[in-house]
Amino acid sequence: MEALVVLAIIIGLLWALDVSLVYIAEGLFILMMLVLGATLVFFAYTALTLIGSKKCSARFDRIDKPEGASFPSAVYVSDGEELRNAFPNEFVFKKRLYKSDKEVLLRLTGRGRVYDLYSRVTVYIGVVLAGASLAALIAMFRSMF
Repeated sequence: MEALVVLAIIIGLLWALDVSLVYIAEGLFILMMLVLGATLVFFAYTALTLIGSKKCSARFDRIDKPEGASFPSAVYVSDGEELRNAFPNEFVFKKRLYKSDKEVLLRLTGRGRVYDLYSRVTVYIGVVLAGASLAALIAMFRSMF
């Protein structure tokens, strides 16, 4: 939210300094492309790490927030070892998604990060949507400017 306020102040100052609205719009497009590009790089990197990961079976144990983390994440137990999900837990369908009565398939990366089904779906959809959004934004930018 603070970033939007700062952006609005910068745009207001640029407009007050009589900068052309075309240049302001170009700057906003470039800023959006940079943000979408960073998002695409994040999801693509995560998807590439998932390709080289190995499968493991575990049971859901609990959801808790580790010390120093911003969001709680799911904790799974496999062979007596606790494995923490790399992504924050889902808040909407928490009771439906996380059930401790059945084994789930996890992907374990070389760095010890664990991805459950919901995290993998988030990564794959993120790659597709970020790529499509960036491509559409670049096409729109080319046609407008």
